[in-house]
Amino acid sequence: MRDMQINCAKTCVCQRIFVILRQNRFDMYNWEEPKQKPYAMYIHGFASSPKSGTRASLARALPEYEWLAPEVTHDPFESLEIINEWARTFEPKVIVGTSMGGMLALYVDAPKATKIVLNPSLEMDRTLRKMGYGKHPYLQERADGAIEFIIDEPMVQRFIAFKKEHSFILGSRNIGLFSTDDELLGHEMSKRNAITIEETGFNIIWSPKFGHRCNDNAVKEIVKQLKSI
Repeated sequence: MRDMQINCAKTCVCQRIFVILRQNRFDMYNWEEPKQKPYAMYIHGFASSPKSGTRASLARALPEYEWLAPEVTHDPFESLEIINEWARTFEPKVIVGTSMGGMLALYVDAPKATKIVLNPSLEMDRTLRKMGYGKHPYLQERADGAIEFIIDEPMVQRFIAFKKEHSFILGSRNIGLFSTDDELLGHEMSKRNAITIEETGFNIIWSPKFGHRCNDNAVKEIVKQLKSI
């Protein structure tokens, strides 16, 4: 599944380059080799998928990057392996993660990338217990075909073990975006999360313009931060 995801991403990039070549076929004397855009990676949240629409929103707002979005699972160990494999393959200049994806972004081995985490869910054990044990539907269509997942105590313990066994890896620039009114995590948990990553070197920005998920206002804030580099 991991190799298939990466190969599909490479194929999409090659197809876009072919279109550029085809569009320039009548002007070969003035033709210049198309330049590959720098890669940027979006990491989606729990119960979601790359088809959530956020990657597309980021691509529209920041077309100077080639936006990638690996599909992660409900297992943090497996998910980090997938993301790190993509990071090694594409060497993204920017990594953006939301919710659980924001938490995973903190651990990605990409010290040369700018990392932007939106409402990172650092206390996934508490969040999962709040969601409730049992079956839950995925919110978006997934490439692996899964339509639901089960929250149980072993899943909770996997996230607890993950935090104990891993340490944050800072990027070249590190930004934490937090909602002042996070409807999922709540303000107290958000404050704890902000303090935790600020202590490791993240610049913290609070905003009342978005909630937990990455809406248009959150995308605008991400654009603002990247444009200021």
